[in-house]
Amino acid sequence: ETRKYLLAHHPPSEFHRCYAPVIAGRRIHVCARCLGVYPGIAAGFLAYVLLPWSYDPVLVVALLPLPALVDWSVTTFREWSGYNLVRTTTGALLGCGYGLGLSFLFLESRLGVLAVGIGYALLAGLLLSLSW
Repeated sequence: ETRKYLLAHHPPSEFHRCYAPVIAGRRIHVCARCLGVYPGIAAGFLAYVLLPWSYDPVLVVALLPLPALVDWSVTTFREWSGYNLVRTTTGALLGCGYGLGLSFLFLESRLGVLAVGIGYALLAGLLLSLSW
């Protein structure tokens, strides 16, 4: 029964938040934001390895998820369905923040990144509870 939520965790009433390609004659729904998150995580890991980090990584990790939170909030609390391309782009930024944050947390023990993650988790939890 949960198989239908493997690629899209949205109920049918929110399928507008998904891409819906037809593969092998079957329509599948893929969450637009998650489609950006997973490549974004890989990009975050690569950015950690390849880029020189002369600026504050905690600030970067704190800013990257912000567009996704704002977009989700606007499309959840207002009569606005939004655009999947925006969801995918903000999801990529969110994923990049995840990848960078995990890299800085586990490879350099930057605890400020953990504080950013906890702050976002609390804020997202509060907003999610308000949306219900």
